Amino acid sequence: KDIETEFKAQSYDAIITNPPFFKFDGNKNQLNNLDQLTYARHEILINLEGIIKAGSYLLKFRGNFTMVHRADRLIDILELMKKYRIEPKKIRFCYTTKKKGAKTILIEGLKGGEPGLLIEPPLYINNEDGSYTEEVRKMFG
Repeated sequence: KDIETEFKAQSYDAIITNPPFFKFDGNKNQLNNLDQLTYARHEILINLEGIIKAGSYLLKFRGNFTMVHRADRLIDILELMKKYRIEPKKIRFCYTTKKKGAKTILIEGLKGGEPGLLIEPPLYINNEDGSYTEEVRKMFG
């Protein structure tokens, strides 16, 4: 959809998004059988740039932009946030366990913010036995 015809510019204090993670190159073999999973996981209806551009359009000056995404897209995310005047402020790498590399990141930015980035301590999801870590259990309540 055309965000600019549906919503007023600079009308939100915060945007939180968990967008599709995977680029779609036109190869239908990479897609899921269920349409809802396909659209949730792959950049078919909107891509990363479209999400960040829309966030910038919707956010008030000094509004917060928060995103969950894959760690391997970090450079793309940082470049696009800067392009659309959302200054990256915090990044947290999320690990399934201490023995595996980060697959997910939590990233926060401030529209019109000054430079200055905090790399937060890692978030470990699971203990060695597969149970949730204490921090994750607290998040779930």
